[in-house]
Amino acid sequence: MEQQDQKKNRNDYKGCFPIDLTSEILLRLPEKSVARFRCVSKLWSSISTDPYFTNLFETRSPRQTILLCVRKYDSLFVSSIPQHKHRHTLHQSSNKSSSQPISCYNMKFPETNDLYPTESVHGLICFQESGKPVVWNPSKKEFVTLPKPRKSWNDITVFLGYDPTQGKHKVMCLPCNRSTDVCRILTLGSAQESWRTVKTNQNHRSSINTIGRCIKGVIYYLAYIFHSRLQVIMSFDIKSEKFDTIPLPREDIDRPFLITYVGRLAFVDDKNPRRMLILEDAERHKWSSQNFLACLRHRDVITSEYLHLGGSTHAGIAEDESWLNADQDVPLFSPRSRLHIFPNHTESQISL
Repeated sequence: MEQQDQKKNRNDYKGCFPIDLTSEILLRLPEKSVARFRCVSKLWSSISTDPYFTNLFETRSPRQTILLCVRKYDSLFVSSIPQHKHRHTLHQSSNKSSSQPISCYNMKFPETNDLYPTESVHGLICFQESGKPVVWNPSKKEFVTLPKPRKSWNDITVFLGYDPTQGKHKVMCLPCNRSTDVCRILTLGSAQESWRTVKTNQNHRSSINTIGRCIKGVIYYLAYIFHSRLQVIMSFDIKSEKFDTIPLPREDIDRPFLITYVGRLAFVDDKNPRRMLILEDAERHKWSSQNFLACLRHRDVITSEYLHLGGSTHAGIAEDESWLNADQDVPLFSPRSRLHIFPNHTESQISL
């Protein structure tokens, strides 16, 4: 009913060119072209920024890329590389792959001592600046700084989630390196746009560089239970705003780096760098393992830095060493600083 009302409002525009036809044409264009065509007229701008159009554009045109970011002082250098969708495309010719455009640009970046960004969640990325969450839309080169979630929280851990059933992003914050049984939630794009307090199911703490993963409407992150050194995985359901605690598959696992692997939470086994541990069932706390011929953790012989598995594309990781070829989808390795890699990034028309 709501979508019908939005579509009716769009048809109220007057003009010599049919609105539905204009919208259909814009839906078939790349995101950058849509952004440029907003300057054509107020009508085109209103069409392309309408929530109905935005949701339809992201649903019908989920163009996924690998986003590479390097920050130097107050400048951010961004490259967007087209990403294969399916494994069978791995064996297409390199000539066809190289014909796809690679987007590069640099932009002024908010001054912050350390950059601990979230993953790319339905086109948006979040980080913190002086205790304030900052939301970034790379496609539109827009930033918005949110109010402090709580005045007494000087440093925070920021998580970004997306509820696919309601089509809404939510920012969730915890105090950094301090045990708490509450979190603060803000829904992006809501009329009220104010922080709300939500109780957690466990008094726990996280650090400023804690990485959260949003998978199918649930945020997962590593935490320590209050008054203990017990590591667990906390889960937060974006829609219901309920927490759960998931034990790690073994007690001797130390600070695993969580990733999203083929739509599931996973991490590399610290005892065996060729094995990945995968959360098969979050409700039943059921884990599985998968072995690979290739090592999933490396040490750069030149820089002496350790490269961790930062994630994988939706095509997954090949079960042999064929992913070493340059024209194929590969597991994404990066040092824990300087270079930031965001796989499965989608273009977004959301205005901040």
